[in-house]
Amino acid sequence: MRRRAIITIDGPAGSGKSTLGRRLAQTLGYLYLDSGALYRAVAWQSGQVKVDVGDPQSLAAFLAAFEPRVEASANGFRVFVNGRELTSELRTPETSQASSLVAARPKVREWVNRHLRELARDGGVVAEGRDLGAAVFPQAEVKFYLDARLDVRAARRRREWQHQGGAPGMEGVKSELAQRDRQDETRAASPLTIPAGATVIDTSDLDADQVLATCLSRIREILDGDLQ
Repeated sequence: MRRRAIITIDGPAGSGKSTLGRRLAQTLGYLYLDSGALYRAVAWQSGQVKVDVGDPQSLAAFLAAFEPRVEASANGFRVFVNGRELTSELRTPETSQASSLVAARPKVREWVNRHLRELARDGGVVAEGRDLGAAVFPQAEVKFYLDARLDVRAARRRREWQHQGGAPGMEGVKSELAQRDRQDETRAASPLTIPAGATVIDTSDLDADQVLATCLSRIREILDGDLQ
């Protein structure tokens, strides 16, 4: 691609954002940015050092000193804390649940957004999350919003957690995702919403190849075929 655009992918958990984000980045030779990994890193580290994220002063002091090393490439998004890679560990059910709580804190969102914008300063990124097209990169040239039925999203998330060594039952996963949806949609700071101008895709009955092909076609349309 000759134009180094910013492409955002938003949507609820289990809608296929990460799979699409990684595959788009690899196809286009763009950096892949995983905003959720940064929220999970804050949740993980604040738990390690016993920070009361509900106390504004304690949270502000923690965020001012917390600078994990991040490696973004077309092949993935890696997070290191004190020299230790946490990329896989950050995706456990416990850390994912804790991240939804810290994500409701405006100071945490400001911290994450600052890091994302710095990584995207030269364009050429595929960024996925829950408020990227609306709040973080409203100027993005291409925006997608993925969604899927709750039962489909729960099955996907449960398979992901099973690969990591364990997962709750299907009803437990569905309940947790429904609760996460409510938290994301009703939080005061940058709630989950469909960004203006976003292409909405229901991935319930589509496989990863079909979603990728749909998005690549849409990117070509928006950028007037300006792909190498």
